[in-house]
Amino acid sequence: MKLTTFVSIVLICLVVMISVPAFAQDHTRGWENGPVMVVSEVHTKPGMFNAYINDLNNVWRKFQEAQKADGYVLDYGVFVNPSPREGEPDLFLTVTYANWAAFDVGTEYFEKQSEKLMGSLEDMRDATINRAELRTLGGSMTLQQITFKDSE
Repeated sequence: MKLTTFVSIVLICLVVMISVPAFAQDHTRGWENGPVMVVSEVHTKPGMFNAYINDLNNVWRKFQEAQKADGYVLDYGVFVNPSPREGEPDLFLTVTYANWAAFDVGTEYFEKQSEKLMGSLEDMRDATINRAELRTLGGSMTLQQITFKDSE
């Protein structure tokens, strides 16, 4: 019985000694939330790569530039996957927003931009339908960057 009590006391002491460093860890927040990026996967249809890139340059890029001028978009990009494996996208589209508030602009803003760029909402709808002949969309993900604070 004494041996069991002694072993229990030794185990408790070891647990306490191991736990002390965990309490001493720095739990201050040395980072801030940064910009938000949306990454979209695109699978261009066979023989339609150039047509789709031209479409991006004509409509998508102008829409991103308009949002950039209004301060909602910080940056955007088109990245090619030069050697996609089976099932992987051949393009990635990225749009970087200053923060989550850029997603709360409202439908009216996007309708106004669509009419300005395409002429009417009907023309925008037709362009979206026609775009399906050029590509299929894969998944997308939304990421938020973490920016580190300078340590003092």
